[in-house]
Amino acid sequence: MDALPIYHGGITREAGEKLLLAAGTDGSYLLRDSESIPGVYCLCVLHQGYVYTYRLSKTETGSWCAESDFHRR
Repeated sequence: MDALPIYHGGITREAGEKLLLAAGTDGSYLLRDSESIPGVYCLCVLHQGYVYTYRLSKTETGSWCAESDFHRR
């Protein structure tokens, strides 16, 4: 993940939301570490003034999966 320009590591949810809201462009996104679940990432996407967060994790077979729920702030 470190090589991806969208990856912001261990920034907080609040810091990620501030970055996206400052960008102000629908479709802006970033990837960060989950604050609550080690080894899980959060994909944060700006859409119509809200930041939607999806948790991403690796399956036992090495594939990536996103949780079906999202969190909107």
